[in-house]
Amino acid sequence: MECKRRLIFTIVISLMLLTFGISQEQSEGVPVLIYHNIMAGSEEPGETVISLEKFKQQMAYLYENGYAAISADDLVRYMKGGVVPKKAVVLTFDDGWQNVTTIVPILKGYHFKASFFILAGREIHRPPYMSWADVSAIAKDPDFQICSHTMTHPWDVHSNLVTWIAGKTVGKDASDVRYELEESKKVIEQALHQKIRYLAWPMGWYNEELIGMAKNAGYDALFTVEDGPNLPGGDVFRIKRVFVDGACDMAAFQQTLQDSVYRVCQGKRKPTLGHLPGN
Repeated sequence: MECKRRLIFTIVISLMLLTFGISQEQSEGVPVLIYHNIMAGSEEPGETVISLEKFKQQMAYLYENGYAAISADDLVRYMKGGVVPKKAVVLTFDDGWQNVTTIVPILKGYHFKASFFILAGREIHRPPYMSWADVSAIAKDPDFQICSHTMTHPWDVHSNLVTWIAGKTVGKDASDVRYELEESKKVIEQALHQKIRYLAWPMGWYNEELIGMAKNAGYDALFTVEDGPNLPGGDVFRIKRVFVDGACDMAAFQQTLQDSVYRVCQGKRKPTLGHLPGN
């Protein structure tokens, strides 16, 4: 009888420790990494440019150190109370650059999921951006997810979604914002025959009014460029993401995985930070 009690006690304690371990791991949150251009040539690395070789090194590091690259869907479920693997990370690729197609075999080799935020404008889908055929091929893979990044990615500090909605850009107003949000979702859905659930703000610039418009457009979650980990109970309409500066070394990359803080390693351009133009 005493042995049976000890066995039951041991099992209960083991389960408690296992549960605590998982909770402790998850309480640290899930980092979401932002990539743009994956260059095989000699272009200078920076906030939106990383060499193919360095990208390979980073993916190898994730794999060798037990990281699990999950999808945007997995992340949203986690933030709403679901469970993700230990050391989960989300890989996102913005703008739909054609050179991103070169990393698909790398992701597949490690069984990594990824999310691609593309532009939907007609003038976009030609070099240096992915063609619709490229996008369609990616969308057919169950490990990859296509999301919206608006129609034209308005990025000028004096002419963007925030200034349009505020009436600060001549010739632009709320109807133009609505077009960028609604039409991009519609165009991508018609092209891929898939529901488009998520949007990433161009330059990360948004405000409360824009969030409301995006919700009305039918998006289920919104992605920013504000760094920090994403935690259970977090706001899925303000999902945090951190840039991976292509000029940073591996030590900086490792630290970013741990604290989800953007490290600026290039010094020639102003980094994209904050959620309002000019920040």
